[in-house]
Amino acid sequence: MSLLLKDRDALTAAKTTGSVWIAAIALMALSALATGWFPLLAIDTLPSQNYNEGWNAYRQWMTLQGQPLYGARSEFWTTNYPFLSFHIIGLLGGAKANMVLAGRVVSFASLAAITWLAGAMVRDATGSRAGALFAGLALFAGICSFDGETRAVDDPELLAAAFGTFGLFAYLRASRGLAWPILSAIAFCLSLFTKDDYIAFPLSAAAHLIWVRNWRILAVFAPLGIAVAAGLLGLSFQIDGPYTLAELLQPRAYGLSNLLYETGHYLLHLAVPLFIGLVLLWRGRAFAGREFLLILLVLTNLAAFFFAGGDGVAHNIFYPPIIADLLACVIGICWLERQESRLFTVALVCATLGLAVTVPFRLIYDIQAQLGLPKATLSARQAIALLDAAKGPAICEDLLLCYEAGKPMDYDPYYVKDQIRIGRVQDASIVALLDAHHYAAIQLGGAADGDWRKRMRGRFTPAFQRAFLADYRPVLVGRYDLVFVPSRGG
Repeated sequence: MSLLLKDRDALTAAKTTGSVWIAAIALMALSALATGWFPLLAIDTLPSQNYNEGWNAYRQWMTLQGQPLYGARSEFWTTNYPFLSFHIIGLLGGAKANMVLAGRVVSFASLAAITWLAGAMVRDATGSRAGALFAGLALFAGICSFDGETRAVDDPELLAAAFGTFGLFAYLRASRGLAWPILSAIAFCLSLFTKDDYIAFPLSAAAHLIWVRNWRILAVFAPLGIAVAAGLLGLSFQIDGPYTLAELLQPRAYGLSNLLYETGHYLLHLAVPLFIGLVLLWRGRAFAGREFLLILLVLTNLAAFFFAGGDGVAHNIFYPPIIADLLACVIGICWLERQESRLFTVALVCATLGLAVTVPFRLIYDIQAQLGLPKATLSARQAIALLDAAKGPAICEDLLLCYEAGKPMDYDPYYVKDQIRIGRVQDASIVALLDAHHYAAIQLGGAADGDWRKRMRGRFTPAFQRAFLADYRPVLVGRYDLVFVPSRGG
């Protein structure tokens, strides 16, 4: 009779955990749908999704034209990203008008790949299909609600994340044969030469190999990674010019306010899975992969916290710890399920609600953006027409508009203001160009209240503003775009 009761209790427990998984997966699926629809609707539209789209489009077009990315140095713009994504998107775009679309498609496909890889890692580590499905959906919805701009955007961030996540996936299979750590080392290098945010991934793998004293795999992983990285760096010098390192190591301003803002945004969205992952890694001393996940969790978070203060650094600096947080959290929850712990339900419910609670805010923002998209697109086209009609170089706060108008890459507002902050560029050199009407047109983001003088202050210094107001007049003033031309002879 006692055995029968025990079997009945086990069956009841299995039904209970199954019901909790179904509810959690259903809520994450709804969250993924709620956060994934808008970028697909807007994937081929103007204006840009963020500042980087035009910046990247210029460089992708350069690669297709055979212009070296690091062949010259300019006072007013720089190429301080690694070279790989520009060549990949340049080839896929194939024409100037297709660069942004190609970049957006690759970005969304990369997000899908990341979510599949996360699920595959959870399945490998735990054997749980429910955990794998939950992990993939949670990562998709988590990234989309955390940083909606990069879901389908012409930017290398998610492509680098896909390479890096495959590196993690392959590394966690290293016990199955040397082919896996070899693939892992190559993938990590591809990630770093797409975007260097993911340095904590290979460092975590190397630190783990040293921690567990697996010298055999380390002897393959580390030398191969160094060799591939050296080869890619040499290739970058060969095809993209002599200033590769000078551009990639370009200094930037650092601010406590940016650090606090970005860290606060991250913790607001990911504090619950981060806490659950840390607690379960600390308690679950016996589950597979614990040491590596703990190292990964610590190093990715420390690296993101450190770099978050950089001028221009945005939410995506926290993608590596988001991936680490959710892997640790879901694998730990699956471990609780195997232990038949009463905490399993509590942990899974808390993780699910902690992620889902931020989704409505993203949904509201997306609905507002969708409703405003027709007017924003019309405004962007009007601005492009005015920029195109102006004979000579232009300054654009939305670089994609200058790109679409056929203007040369002459002035990067973010970069110039950053370099002024650290004393490497002087206001006087820009003011002299404005006084001489060197720029035939200047585009700014719009002013919702119509007061464009207040709007001027965004990416420009007070000296720039004074010269600008003295020498330029508006020809387009709207909610989404402002365009100015020289007052005299303009």
